[in-house]
Amino acid sequence: MTLKEDLKSLALNEGCIRVGIARRDAFAEAPPSADVRYLEPWAESVIVFAVTTGTDWIEDYLGKKTRMVIRDNMHWVYHELYRIAVAVADLLKSNGHRAHPIIPNGLYRSDHTFEKDLPDHDVKPPLSLRYMAVGAGLGTFGWSGNVMIPGYGSNVYLGGVLTDAPLDPDSPMTESLCDGCLICSQVCPAEFINNKKQEKATVKIAGETFFYNQKRGDLRCVIGCGGFTGLAKSGKWSSWSTGRTVLPDDDGDLPQVFATLRNDPANAAAKKNLTFGKRGVLDRPRENIKTTCNHCITVCSGPLPDRKKWRDLLFSSGVVELDADGNEVVKKTV
Repeated sequence: MTLKEDLKSLALNEGCIRVGIARRDAFAEAPPSADVRYLEPWAESVIVFAVTTGTDWIEDYLGKKTRMVIRDNMHWVYHELYRIAVAVADLLKSNGHRAHPIIPNGLYRSDHTFEKDLPDHDVKPPLSLRYMAVGAGLGTFGWSGNVMIPGYGSNVYLGGVLTDAPLDPDSPMTESLCDGCLICSQVCPAEFINNKKQEKATVKIAGETFFYNQKRGDLRCVIGCGGFTGLAKSGKWSSWSTGRTVLPDDDGDLPQVFATLRNDPANAAAKKNLTFGKRGVLDRPRENIKTTCNHCITVCSGPLPDRKKWRDLLFSSGVVELDADGNEVVKKTV
């Protein structure tokens, strides 16, 4: 077996559902967060892989039976991704190559971070694993901007390893896996995902042009997933967030809104959810994981009838509020 085959076999045996490889030049025309040399100046190739959390937990989560299932999923999947990355890196090193296991989430570029006094309205990671995955042929973009993989939709989480090994790249996937149902935009209480098909962003990777929705400011998602807001405009359903911040239409106003929310002592729990250490999500204790949304990834996990079922379940699940003792309670709406 070649080194490439050994690397793929190792990742699959460790629990990945798909593995691919891309070379640095595949991202020459992509956005700056696709620059593999931002993290390591010697990087020539990237090995990207995906893990799924399955679908058994989705109805309990979207149906408001329990939020704990996603807390446990998030803690498990990110540590699992990094464990596999370390194993792949060790194999590369044993073959005489340099290797850098990528921390899967919770780290941001110093010039694009929400930790500044006045955060940027867009936040960027050191390296976008989404771009890496598309370049390595794992899948393609859905309308949400999340990566979709055959048989799993966007219910996947990505990890990777940078190396100086000149590995043969895989071809990107050119066929679309997204049928344009727009359910991802319908289940986003923060209205981060655009529902206008004519408003799309394009990105060129490995000579192919891909598109997804022209998303609104990243802080819109940060505020929603962080737990500062979560009530749908209709008032009939919510995410698991008990926050009730009304987001401004102008993304330019989001930095000040977020700074105010972050500095409010009443939002201590949400602030912990967005507080990471030097190793990003790997340094976040399980008890600080208070994921309240993740709807766009979760709902796009199967064929259209399943997506519609999960969307309708969310829409009928009610609203999460705090009772007099500060406990989360679900109230059904008419």
